[in-house]
Amino acid sequence: MMEDRYLNTENIERSGDGVEYHPLVPFLPRNAKVLFLGSFPPQRKRWCMNFYYPNFINDHWRIEGEVFFGNRQHFVLDGHKAFDIGKIVAFCEQQGIAFFDTATAVRRLKDNASDEHLEVVEPTDIRRLIGQLPHVEVIVTTGQKATETLCRYFGLDEVPKVGCSVAIPETRNQERLRVGERRSGIGQQIRLYRLPSSSRAYPLAFDKKVAAYRKMFDEVMRPVLDFYDLGREVTAFTTTRLGGRESISRVAANTSESSGNYASFNVNRFCGDTDEHIRRNRALLCQRLGISDDHLLMPHQVHQTRIAQVDERLMALSEKGREEALEGCDALMTDLRGVCIGVSTADCIPVLLYDEAHHAVCAIHAGWRGTVARICQQAVAAMTCAYGSRPEQLRAQIGPGISLDSFEVGQEVYEAFCTAGFDMAVISHKEEKWHIDLPECNRLQLIAAGIPSESISLSAVCTYRQPDRYFSARRLGINSGRLFTGIIIKSPSY
Repeated sequence: MMEDRYLNTENIERSGDGVEYHPLVPFLPRNAKVLFLGSFPPQRKRWCMNFYYPNFINDHWRIEGEVFFGNRQHFVLDGHKAFDIGKIVAFCEQQGIAFFDTATAVRRLKDNASDEHLEVVEPTDIRRLIGQLPHVEVIVTTGQKATETLCRYFGLDEVPKVGCSVAIPETRNQERLRVGERRSGIGQQIRLYRLPSSSRAYPLAFDKKVAAYRKMFDEVMRPVLDFYDLGREVTAFTTTRLGGRESISRVAANTSESSGNYASFNVNRFCGDTDEHIRRNRALLCQRLGISDDHLLMPHQVHQTRIAQVDERLMALSEKGREEALEGCDALMTDLRGVCIGVSTADCIPVLLYDEAHHAVCAIHAGWRGTVARICQQAVAAMTCAYGSRPEQLRAQIGPGISLDSFEVGQEVYEAFCTAGFDMAVISHKEEKWHIDLPECNRLQLIAAGIPSESISLSAVCTYRQPDRYFSARRLGINSGRLFTGIIIKSPSY
């Protein structure tokens, strides 16, 4: 049973003589960015589930329900005075939220749930815990005792005030050290963030507690991006499903139930997600890129070959004017600094082009129809016309999309490629149905347009085979989120 999976039965059995050993195993999702550390769980007679924050009158899960879903009852089992452990675990694994406590053994000096009356017998080895969480950025405490315990453990002179954080010396986010900050060679210090207690005894209104938790999550839950090395003067990337708000589909919004298909980082407003979650996720992405929202451009794509040039005149238009100008485009190009252009995909192939000599970039959406119409070749020609680009000087990145093994098509799609003159022996094979290699089709187009093969990078990611990290319309259905593959020419101060 799921309820028993998180119990530490060995510790429960050896508790006695006034000493309680921690009754739960540490909950440490590998992708965790946030680690909540309390003091110690309440007595089991106060539990409504075998997981962290198990007391039904504690508001921790109501606060998280309000922050992420706009509904304080989201994690409450209908008709029961209990929380839905299955929904909680799935949510925490998706969002990357870990839990344990600052003590592994305690004595209770009084028969109540107050941390004030806990005597620590055996403290937790916090550094060992952190060592199992390569992505962690913040340790969160919600009580005075846990905060003071951690400050002593790390030798902090400053105890953070409620709603504030301090850097923890001699700690580094391992993943940022390994990947995210390889250019500078340094990692980011983990921070200790103190939030108000979720206990109802804590004298702060529920809405103000929600605001404090939301502020912390907004600061930490940044989008997880896959970056590409196209050159020092550009930032090129693809978003993943990770790091944003748990989005709720329009159909499910009135029932406060997430479909999961938009979770958790979707910035595309044309696929059925809610305006509020898109707004928040766009804000997170813009913050990550260091740009304003009006400098993040994505068209409403229609699987054709129209290419729009983003220039000063277009940028001077109103938001509605820009949206109308980009309606029906499947590729954008620009030579403006500080403007992020990009395309949305969920199995289709995104392609980025960079002309270092002329300081110009292009983002292309190549679905099977666009591929048949050779949109990549048309984009190279458009850059040549607009900026004087020379194909042999361009660099290209083909982003994550559906692979040959996963892209099964009907006879009519096969015939469309065949009629368009593609070498079917190279780009297809037949099992029960035909399979077509869309990434390779577009790579060959780029080569045919004059880009050297050694200047073309090809992502190894198949979106259909990795739906937990990447959106896949074939896997999740058309009413699901989209990846955003973008490129920005850095401003001098970037």
